[in-house]
Amino acid sequence: MATSFGAALSIQVEKQLKENDDQLLTSMNEVQVELFALFSALFAALTGRAIELVVGLGEIKERMMWRIEHQPDLFAKTVNQATGELGEFYNHHSINIYQRAKSFGGMRLVTGGQRLFGPSALNAVRITGLYADTQLIPDPVYPFISSDLKLNAAPLQLAIQLFHILQLRPLVDARFPVPAVFIFPSFEEPLEQNDAHTKLGLEELSIRLISPICRGQIHSLEELFEYSTKQETAFLEALMPSGLFIPPGGEPGISLSASEAASQYLKELEGVRSPHVLDQMKHMPIGPLLLNGVLERLRPQYHLFENSNELGAQALLSQRVHWHYFEKIAQANATDLRSQNVISDQAFQTLHAVQDNSLSWLANIPVTTLVQLISNNEHRWLREELNKYTSQLASAGPIDTNEMIKEVSHGLASLVQRQRKSLNDIELRYAPKKAAVLTGGVIGAGLVASAVMLPLLSPLLAVGVPAVALAGAASGALIGFGKEKIGEVVEKRHAGKSMLGVLATARPS
Repeated sequence: MATSFGAALSIQVEKQLKENDDQLLTSMNEVQVELFALFSALFAALTGRAIELVVGLGEIKERMMWRIEHQPDLFAKTVNQATGELGEFYNHHSINIYQRAKSFGGMRLVTGGQRLFGPSALNAVRITGLYADTQLIPDPVYPFISSDLKLNAAPLQLAIQLFHILQLRPLVDARFPVPAVFIFPSFEEPLEQNDAHTKLGLEELSIRLISPICRGQIHSLEELFEYSTKQETAFLEALMPSGLFIPPGGEPGISLSASEAASQYLKELEGVRSPHVLDQMKHMPIGPLLLNGVLERLRPQYHLFENSNELGAQALLSQRVHWHYFEKIAQANATDLRSQNVISDQAFQTLHAVQDNSLSWLANIPVTTLVQLISNNEHRWLREELNKYTSQLASAGPIDTNEMIKEVSHGLASLVQRQRKSLNDIELRYAPKKAAVLTGGVIGAGLVASAVMLPLLSPLLAVGVPAVALAGAASGALIGFGKEKIGEVVEKRHAGKSMLGVLATARPS
């Protein structure tokens, strides 16, 4: 990996202010396309293979290990070059990308609450894309370029991040007038290291959330760590039932002893943190270790709240554990979970509901299909349709999350049923016409013959029989039947590509 990861944030700001006039002329759609092209080039440099040809994470690791062992010089050269080009891009565009992220209208959401962009975040984006206008996504690659994350096998972890974020490339390449997704650098690592306001904000949030479980007055992080060390028993007895510590991979509500929680915490970091950092953590007393775990949960949440305020977007999370911390922080800060000027309570609760595990089948919809739906504005249609099912619940007062999940699930099931009725209606509408032009058992030949006579429609029917083989079979009646059948199939194809059709296909029987 390259050892120089770009200029400091302050240098970036100074340089980009000078270049503002030039960059205003650059379409942000094109900038996003360029960013994803650089992501793709870096992934290919790391793995030696284009993203489209890699099937999973296991293949990524195997290919990288092979390249490091058999092509170390070529590996280093290509990765350094791709990293350098991406670093130059960030130096040139990152500030303007962030500024542009503030300007979107419509239903705009900002994701976050976690350090990495993994499968759960990807699925959340795919699901929410069925409903929202724009999803603002913190760039998961930027931290690798701008900071030392003290990770184990950093190139491998970088390649994994690239693999997941590149699944969204069709949404970027579509160049929608209103971007469905927009990747922006949130500058989390540089701000935590260099910005006094960020450091103070993180400290105040930590004290506000954790100090109530401590006996006595706590005014700083130093005092928090001192208390967790010197009053370890009291600290742990209050911490574990509070729900403030949940180890990576854990879920809210699971009861663990302090020693079990510490063991799971360290186990989850094996292979992720650098050996030096992990060794230091293993030698920490349990009190400070679990306090550190809580702080690690709070940092991305703090940045999510900051991004939500700065960008004028609704914060959205993808995992129940992240919602758990989001709600605790909102309570501690006496703030609302939703941005009042961005989204209604009904829409917010609907978005929360579609992330429930019972509706995880929505993530089965391919990104390429999502592109087609968004291009036809069907995400706005779905938003309006679901509002019809949830409006009565919203008008009755405060919305219970479980009730909203039931209403959204019922609404989706009703829409799927509507699609099935629509297909049945198409069949019934064409049945008399087909019966009028055809009797007997040569339906298949007539259908294929008509496809031959109307070759522009044959792809819709997946017909590949040579015309010469059917030259004598296509009577006038057969052709008449075939035209009616083609009309039926075309209508069904169009129906299947609609939002209703896609939902019906994705939903388990």
